[in-house]
Amino acid sequence: MDNLPLSKSTIKLILILLGITIFFFILYKARTALFPFVFAFGLAYLFDPVIDRMESKKIGRTSSIIILLTLLFTAFAVTTAFVTPLIVGQVETLADSIPGYIELAQKKAAPIIQALPDMNREKAEALIKNGMAKAGDLPLKVVRGASQALWTGLSNMLGLLLALFNLVIIPVATFYLLKDFDNITAKILERVPPRNRQWTIDFFGKIDAVLSNFMRGQLTIAFIMTLILSTGLMLIGTPMGLLIGVCAGLSNIVPYLPAVVGLVPALLLTYLQFGDFSHLLAVLLLFGGAQVFEGFVLSPKILEKAVGLHPVAVLAALLIGGSFFGFLGVLLAVPTAAVLKVAMVEADTAYMKSHFFKSDD
Repeated sequence: MDNLPLSKSTIKLILILLGITIFFFILYKARTALFPFVFAFGLAYLFDPVIDRMESKKIGRTSSIIILLTLLFTAFAVTTAFVTPLIVGQVETLADSIPGYIELAQKKAAPIIQALPDMNREKAEALIKNGMAKAGDLPLKVVRGASQALWTGLSNMLGLLLALFNLVIIPVATFYLLKDFDNITAKILERVPPRNRQWTIDFFGKIDAVLSNFMRGQLTIAFIMTLILSTGLMLIGTPMGLLIGVCAGLSNIVPYLPAVVGLVPALLLTYLQFGDFSHLLAVLLLFGGAQVFEGFVLSPKILEKAVGLHPVAVLAALLIGGSFFGFLGVLLAVPTAAVLKVAMVEADTAYMKSHFFKSDD
């Protein structure tokens, strides 16, 4: 039987799929080098509406960008200068408290060890003694590790230059992307055939609504959660409460991450500090109350359910994104899944209206 020739539409579809595959393969291979540009694009996308609003107030676009970037980096510098000494002080306090924590852990473990049979008791005592010795060396290991990392970084000039390049390229790329953001969008639309232009505007308008709502909403929620958790942990008296609260709050941009980043270390350090159930309960109530507040008040009000992804889909997106692109993939997993959902809804709508679906033949 002779092979049937491929139609033009089939060849076109194959070429499109091949092009998409090659594009994502290149992205995967160049993911490290592309990170500062992806970050800069995210900033440009995030703040383009702000620049447009400033332009409507008769402020030049270039002047608006300079003002915005100056305010952002000033706020970052002031926040860093204020928060860094507090975090360093908490780390030093924790390092000084480790011997006391070791002694407390030994006292707590003693009754449990005494209740074990003789053979298991000896093994448990040896295991705990070894673990306590390693914990006692933790501050020294941290200092040695930091010194070694610093020395390695300084000796590796290429790595240092690349790090400096990233620090410089992000604000520079953000500036130029903000400056030409509207022009880039207009140029892309000009390349779309007139017959498909309105559909393209509507389709990407839906994607823009989802992405902008998600990005700006998640950043707002992360900031509020940082304030709640940091303040709460410091009031409870958790060691390194500020650092844990900041990390847990900012990690809120990735679903399900705050529980790992914040709750586990907060419970551990609080127990070592106070050794009672009431303070542990306070930490649990703080994180539980914060998550309830975020889930039932902040997210519905700020995000307005624009993303609308099933929890299982969110988990799958996080796992797939992390396995392919690491931390960057985790950050981009949910918005990418939201965009794919918009595309799938459009494809489903087109299919339901198609002659293939409606035909009785």
